[in-house]
Amino acid sequence: MRLISIEIEQRMKFLGYYQIIGGIVGLYMIISSFILVQAFGGLQFLFYFIAFGLFAFSIYSGNLLRIENIKGIKYSNWVQISQVLQVSFIGFSFGYSSGIEFSLGFHLTEVFRPDASLNFSNFTIVYSPQDKGEFFMFINFVPLVLIYLLGDLEKKIEERKRLFAENE
Repeated sequence: MRLISIEIEQRMKFLGYYQIIGGIVGLYMIISSFILVQAFGGLQFLFYFIAFGLFAFSIYSGNLLRIENIKGIKYSNWVQISQVLQVSFIGFSFGYSSGIEFSLGFHLTEVFRPDASLNFSNFTIVYSPQDKGEFFMFINFVPLVLIYLLGDLEKKIEERKRLFAENE
């Protein structure tokens, strides 16, 4: 009996390829954007570096899942957690999705305005101290589903480990 069943293996590979594809699309988007920028300062370079790192980590975590390395579950959870909340307040905005993004949220400037968003591999990080009036918050529901699936995988693997220990 194998520790990782065929079902677990298939789920890990599916989630792994999903993260790899999302990360590759994100890297392509970031590199294309970086090439088109005429001039930028240190803070903007830092934001590109952060974006590159997040998409590269998504690819790395996805590859661990693809090769059935159990560490990939933990790392993939971190990738997904970083994608749940997209927010803008006091001149700072952050939003990241590596893969499909389906977000519901609201804008609050002078009036409350609900909104929805559907994207694929997106990254936004902005610091604009003069723009303190905009506030928005979105929750991306796709990573919440993936976090649940990753937790289920982890639970099944732990269950199988326990069964192996009992049978020895």
